[in-house]
Amino acid sequence: MRFGVGDFSGQRPPDSQSTHAQLYAELLDQATQIERAGLDSMWLSEHHFAEDGYMPSMIPIAAALLARTRGIVVATDRLAASLHDPIRLGEDAIALDLLSGGRFILGLSLCYRREELAGFMVDPSRDEANLESLVPALRAAFHGGPATAGGRTASVTPLPSSPQGPRLMIAADGERGAQRAARLADMMMLDPTETWDAVDLAVEKFDRERRDGEGELVLFTYGGLSEAGPAAAWMQVEDGFRYMRHNYDRWMGREPTREIPPRHYRLLLGTPSEVAGQALEYRRRYGDRAHLVLRCNYPGMAAAAVEAQIRLWGEAARLAREAV
Repeated sequence: MRFGVGDFSGQRPPDSQSTHAQLYAELLDQATQIERAGLDSMWLSEHHFAEDGYMPSMIPIAAALLARTRGIVVATDRLAASLHDPIRLGEDAIALDLLSGGRFILGLSLCYRREELAGFMVDPSRDEANLESLVPALRAAFHGGPATAGGRTASVTPLPSSPQGPRLMIAADGERGAQRAARLADMMMLDPTETWDAVDLAVEKFDRERRDGEGELVLFTYGGLSEAGPAAAWMQVEDGFRYMRHNYDRWMGREPTREIPPRHYRLLLGTPSEVAGQALEYRRRYGDRAHLVLRCNYPGMAAAAVEAQIRLWGEAARLAREAV
């Protein structure tokens, strides 16, 4: 079982005293902290044209994080397929694979914000088809064959260092998301807002489509840690969580979520020992293929608070491993 941190979004709430230059510099330090804590991965998230500067350009940031570290995986959890040229994305992913010796994962998703689709002149009705057609172009690029996209064909060079190219992950969004991940990707991403029942169903569909139970599952979660217990742990992350949840609500055209945190969320919350026990539920359900990713860095959190969350999450991961 593996343990990661994410997603990192680079958001600056309106009342923040930090600059984006400072937030990006802190990302580099946090990569080092994640590695030092004995964790396995760091995940980035993408959005465009956001008032709070939500991270719009993950590839160069991933390159910087990979250069700063030596052992952890650096990955995109939700790169919106429709907003990227397939051939250029293939080149970028290969460059990151070569730079890191195979430590980059390319996570892909649909795009739900119409402002982003309009800004890149993408027809919203083509979003799902764009994701479906992107992956074959990437696979062709990774294997040295001609990659075809939008009526263009190109032979992408050089080859990646990994024999099969960078691993691909697809988010299990919508009715066909789990099946899409099984057909096209190496891994499936499960959103932190999904209930246990929804996750179980997605995993069942994923395994059925793959005809095995071996595909890697990347399960994102929210929560917090404190040596003083769950209430103190929640206090460490509450303000940032609330901002994050209400920001997503606004983007989705919903009323602000009243129950914070929502009761159905699969929160990891408490002391390192308590969180280790909660994390082991994922192993009980899905085995060692589970890659559990906890958000330790909510918008507006001070760097020292994020560092403390990473350190405590690393301790919880160590305890969970020792309990196996």
